[in-house]
Amino acid sequence: ITMATSVNLDISQRLDITCRRGDTFTLTLNVTDSSGTAIALTPYSFKMEVRNSSTNAIVIADSNFVFTKDADATAGKLNIVVTATNMIVPADSYIYDLQTTLAADVQTWLFGVFTVNNDVTA
Repeated sequence: ITMATSVNLDISQRLDITCRRGDTFTLTLNVTDSSGTAIALTPYSFKMEVRNSSTNAIVIADSNFVFTKDADATAGKLNIVVTATNMIVPADSYIYDLQTTLAADVQTWLFGVFTVNNDVTA
C-alpha cells in the first residue's frame, strides 16, 4: 500500500473584495460545483465576518450581513447585503471569510482581503 504524503481538504476559494465606506454593500454570487452545475442553496445557512488582520477585532459582524437565496432553489444565486449604515467603518484593508453550514457540516467557501475605500460624502 502506498500512502499519500499530504491531502488538501480546503475547498475555499480566494475572492478579494473592494467596496466603499458608507455605501450599501451588495454582492451576488453564482454558486456552482466543480462541473459548473448550480448548487441548490435552500438547505444551507451562511456566516460572514470582516476582521482586522493584525488585531483580529471584528470590523463588520456576521449580524450585519443579510443573506438571500434566489427564489429558484436550484439557481445557486446568493445575495449578500450590508446596509450603508453598517458600512461606516474605517477605510482600510481587512480579512474576511464566508462559511456555510449544511446540517452539521461547516465549510469555508470564500476568503480573502476585504478593502474598504474612503468616501467623501457623508
